[in-house]
Amino acid sequence: MGEMRVVDETRGTVISEEAELRSSFLGRFRGLMLSGRKDIILECRRESILDSTIHMMYMLYPIDVVWVNGQMEVVDLEKGVRPFNPLKPCTWRLHKPRSPARYVIELGKAGLEEDVKVGDMVSFSVDE
Repeated sequence: MGEMRVVDETRGTVISEEAELRSSFLGRFRGLMLSGRKDIILECRRESILDSTIHMMYMLYPIDVVWVNGQMEVVDLEKGVRPFNPLKPCTWRLHKPRSPARYVIELGKAGLEEDVKVGDMVSFSVDE
């Protein structure tokens, strides 16, 4: 599948111009580990908190994260999630949404605009 455009329909802003959709177990597990800066959308097997929990092991840079439910509503977001660092205990954690999510948007390239809020509606479209 090609690159996806992610749009905050509520605010009329683009969250990411180029996000790669990953729905396989291996693709979701790998996420952005040991990769260059890019944006990805992780499609979870089902809408849940557990399936949409992420870690920052083997990450090379901080990311912004947006969790979206099956109705395409933003249920949580987190800016500036730092990579795991064995010398900094504050980075030794899993990141999970406050509500069940179906998609996890990891923004390593675009960064999250200030105006995206919980409750906003988003859409994904394929760039041709």
